[in-house]
Amino acid sequence: MKIFSDETLLQSPIKSSMNYAWTAMRNNWIGTLWAALIFVVIMVASAIPLIGLIASVAQGILFYSLGYWIVDRIKSSDSIAGFAEKIQTDSVGAMLTEKLAPATGFYVGFMIFSLLMSFMTLAILWATGGFSAITLTMQQSTAQMTPEQMQLFYAQILSASTPALAFMLISALFFGYIWPLVYGYALLQKSFGDAFNAVFMLFSPRFWRAAFTGRYFVTVTLWTLVVLGVGLATGICMAVIFLIPLGILLLMWLIYFSATLSAATYNFSEGI
Repeated sequence: MKIFSDETLLQSPIKSSMNYAWTAMRNNWIGTLWAALIFVVIMVASAIPLIGLIASVAQGILFYSLGYWIVDRIKSSDSIAGFAEKIQTDSVGAMLTEKLAPATGFYVGFMIFSLLMSFMTLAILWATGGFSAITLTMQQSTAQMTPEQMQLFYAQILSASTPALAFMLISALFFGYIWPLVYGYALLQKSFGDAFNAVFMLFSPRFWRAAFTGRYFVTVTLWTLVVLGVGLATGICMAVIFLIPLGILLLMWLIYFSATLSAATYNFSEGI
């Protein structure tokens, strides 16, 4: 299914997605700054007891709302110039709330998916006797242990939890690899229910087959490197008080870039 009419997103998805992300920030800098300010307020609220959980949920949903917003505007543009002109008059309200329903659906679906994977990890830990072994080992006193006994102590814990840890690592890598493709599909959805259901395409063999192609592998590998690099820079900025504004802007760019590239990967994937 073709999402974008701009062929550059098909020919060079990484470079084009970067350009669209920068254009979104430059041509609607007022909306971007207001959105960034809102995220700063939400992040501060996240550290406050009682309302912290609500703030964290709101932050996640609004992140996805921005992704839905930029992809929707790119879909209705045939070039980056048309996109730049289209977004100039968008308010921060349109950016954050116009696609709130599907953004919320995707967020809720992803949270349920995460809980499901956590329960499966715990089930494996229980089935392999991990809980019993860890409980028994933890009951032993470590105060009088020799270094050799301490090594054996931690080796027992690691051995008991190895199957669950292996499942967690393998599933995280596998689903993380497919996630951009599924997110790209979810960004096409217009309702809460459809976006919610889109999350569970992570379990679809059709999406698995589409993801295991050379072009998708190269694109996602490059995407991962960009995300790691920008994410590291964002984290460093967030840790330094006077660099926090730059960190927030990098985060905004990352949201725009990841959404655009995810939709682009779905755009050129076959067999879905």
